[in-house]
Amino acid sequence: MNRRLVAYIALALIFCSISGLHGQSDAKSKIECTARILTHDAAHKADVQMLIGNVEFSHEGAVCYCDTAYFNEKSNTVDAYGENLVVHLNDSVMLYGNHILYDGNSKIAVITKDTVVLTDENTTLYTDKLVYDRNTERAYYNTYGKVVSGKSTLISRQGWYYTVSNDVFFKDSVVLVTPQYKVESDTLRYNTLTEIAYFLGPTVISSDDNYMTCNYGWYNTYSNVCQFEDSARMYNNTQCLSADTIWYDLEHDLGVARSNVYIYDSTQNVYFTSNYAEYQKEKGYAYLIDSAVAVIIENEDSLFMHGEQMWASFDSAQELEYMYTYYNVRFYRNDIQGACDSLSYNAIDSIILMIGSPVLWTGENQLLSDTVKLLLKNGQISQMQFINNAFIVADVFKELKFNQIKGANMLVDFENNNISTVFIDANAECLYYVQEDDQSLLGVQKSASASMRIFFEDNEVSQIRFYHQVKGEMYPEDKLPADKLNNFKWLNIYRPIDRFDIFRAEAYNAAIEN
Repeated sequence: MNRRLVAYIALALIFCSISGLHGQSDAKSKIECTARILTHDAAHKADVQMLIGNVEFSHEGAVCYCDTAYFNEKSNTVDAYGENLVVHLNDSVMLYGNHILYDGNSKIAVITKDTVVLTDENTTLYTDKLVYDRNTERAYYNTYGKVVSGKSTLISRQGWYYTVSNDVFFKDSVVLVTPQYKVESDTLRYNTLTEIAYFLGPTVISSDDNYMTCNYGWYNTYSNVCQFEDSARMYNNTQCLSADTIWYDLEHDLGVARSNVYIYDSTQNVYFTSNYAEYQKEKGYAYLIDSAVAVIIENEDSLFMHGEQMWASFDSAQELEYMYTYYNVRFYRNDIQGACDSLSYNAIDSIILMIGSPVLWTGENQLLSDTVKLLLKNGQISQMQFINNAFIVADVFKELKFNQIKGANMLVDFENNNISTVFIDANAECLYYVQEDDQSLLGVQKSASASMRIFFEDNEVSQIRFYHQVKGEMYPEDKLPADKLNNFKWLNIYRPIDRFDIFRAEAYNAAIEN
């Protein structure tokens, strides 16, 4: 019997405790109001009290000051007005406006009329209508709003501001303005503490000198560092850069591009591709690796060049001056192909310099020397200079017999992209298969002289002139002492067959080492 009494008493205490807590919760959720004047028209609005003068109402830590308010105790709502209406949402967030409708049950405030202002320690938000949800500490507008954070100003048609995380989401007609750049986007997230903007849709970034586009990325407005992804592109007056990802320091004009990199220079009509590139405007250079290719666009054709590393230097106007390609260099154009260890291109004077076992192929001719210099004019080769150990080999009979010319140095002149003359300045030697008009063989001319000049018509030898200390003899083919001059090499199997073949470098490298 005593045990039952004890149980009943315990249950009663628990019930009373729960009821007390419930009562405290209800009391805590009720809006509290004070004012200089309080009126009540029971006949008109039985549940509504009108508060006039020095009105103050509070709810769970938030306090509002206004001139006039209508308080519905039954629905736990306040409809407040005032020229200087102020809401202290918490220690750091303030709201200013002319009219507020607050629901104490949902804890949602709607501020309207004229200019609505929300401020915290880092940010000020302006709009004409704002919805603030105290449950999530989130402000929302959909009638255009402006956010000022540090030196950045952001405008959009819709916006969501999470005051706890300091994140603002902007949607529709988004514009971000900093002292240096203007950003226009469809969707953007901005953190007011880090001052970083995150692009979540098609975006355009512009300044007086640059123009950038992407579909995704971020921009640190404090440090002026950004990253563009998904169809990332950058433009200036003479150049265009695109890649899967572009990281750029706007303050120092330093950029890094990764995957499917494309750089175009409109002044020199040259473009570069690779999977990794660095660019520094102040120092005037670009550096490319990983399948790096340079394409020199010319009047009738384009020259495609590949090397393990590429460097391009620019002048103060960002126009290409020099290009350097290192290690396993190969290039292809319909009328000329080549390979070497290192190559430089002087865009100012239109000169290409090849060093490190250079070899050139044009038509049926293969040209070798220690150093090769190509002079371009109007996009075409006007002259080739072969310096030290010059050697020309021409295929005559399906890579079985070869015309050969060698000497110390060689000068090759071109007309309309065809060889017109070849001049050997010292130690000239020649082995030449003389043919009738019907292509039958007359014999083999083997000659040597101090110097030599060869004239070409339609890329074929038409005349040979020997100068000083001339020695020579015509041999029947079966009496020819040797069909190869000293240091003869035929490297046609390493010749690039198209613009995609410039990446095949291993075989040629092994050949020149031997």
